[in-house]
Amino acid sequence: MRKFAILLALAACTTASAPKPAAHVARMWRGEVPLARANEYQTYLAAEGLAKLRSIHGNLGVQMFRRTVGDREEFVVISYWPDEQHIRAYAGEDVLRARLMPRDPEFLIEPDKLVRHYRIVTDR
Repeated sequence: MRKFAILLALAACTTASAPKPAAHVARMWRGEVPLARANEYQTYLAAEGLAKLRSIHGNLGVQMFRRTVGDREEFVVISYWPDEQHIRAYAGEDVLRARLMPRDPEFLIEPDKLVRHYRIVTDR
């Protein structure tokens, strides 16, 4: 029984993940698509864009928002980072330039060429 308890304790130590560092930078991008293609774009954005962001070293999370504005659907993606150095490693020196996906021109109406970075001052 004692050996089993020791094994359980060791397993807990090896499977417990270290806490993520706090996010200090939120990177926000927005774009609009024709309302008729909104669901298709959401699927594409989730599979290609959000999945890629989540896989980048240093990424602490990502969210997608959408809302209807007339005959268009607006999408907002916010990704969270510990600092701009981690963003630079993925985005390059011009960290405020939007990184569009290959099929974005097929969907987006006048895509934003720049993103916005915000310092996170409160996180509850």
